[in-house]
Amino acid sequence: MIFNPTPFESYTFKDKSIWIKRDDLISEDFSGNKARKFEYFLSIDFPNIKKIVSYGSNQSNAMYSLSVLAKMKNWEFIYFCDHIPTFLKQNPVGNYKYALQNGMQIFTTNNKSYEAYAQKNKDTLIIEEGGRQKESEYGLKKLALELKNDILKNSISNPYIFLPSGTGITALYLQKYLSFQVYTCSTVGSDEYLKKQWNMVEDGAKKVPEILNSKKKYHYGKLYFEGYKIWQELKEELDVEFDLLYDPIGWIKLLENIDKLKGTLVYIHQGGLKGNESMKARYERKYDKIDF
Repeated sequence: MIFNPTPFESYTFKDKSIWIKRDDLISEDFSGNKARKFEYFLSIDFPNIKKIVSYGSNQSNAMYSLSVLAKMKNWEFIYFCDHIPTFLKQNPVGNYKYALQNGMQIFTTNNKSYEAYAQKNKDTLIIEEGGRQKESEYGLKKLALELKNDILKNSISNPYIFLPSGTGITALYLQKYLSFQVYTCSTVGSDEYLKKQWNMVEDGAKKVPEILNSKKKYHYGKLYFEGYKIWQELKEELDVEFDLLYDPIGWIKLLENIDKLKGTLVYIHQGGLKGNESMKARYERKYDKIDF
């Protein structure tokens, strides 16, 4: 499968001129950075592989995309996570629901058990959490080339890239292939966690993205009023829907730092909108009675 270049669009938000790389439009099943990270596995034949094994959260975007990949390749898909809430088991929704429909077998265990399982099965392909592996470079290098062409075509002077990070692999490989600065922020763990992820795939990288911070500490998966508010503002003002897990924290940290950043902002929209089905329900239960 070859993905076509995605739109590159100009917007204004809070009186700031920005460009957005619309990777959310690349594919319904391989939304945003998952299309880029898994393009290698979609493009290459693996005649001896019969199973995919991976690990992550119970509403992971990668989990859903891998379930589609496995279905396309006629492979088994075995997925491990640390827990599945009883409510979710009884009321499947979002990525969890659709991955199950694609034939995913899911088990709760610690994050080392899946490696032991896969090592015992030589016909098994291990996909690290969130696509944190060297093979992701294949598709992300192509994204970097697209960005170079987009920026040149639109005569953008002094551009800089921003995108929020889970494992941070997208930001890392973009910085590897782009001459201009890539900024990111942690959304899953600490900044040290992010650097550790980078070292797992590119130990001793010559140049890494710059990490932006916030005055407030945000915890992964927790609901924040200001995050829901900015998500709604972006949707109303730009007519663009962003992911509800990573993007709100990304925009909060970006806007706290934006006056210190020189040049023209290019925001990478990494998709993940299928996960909004479950996240939006959580936010609505908590905040929908509040007058924004």
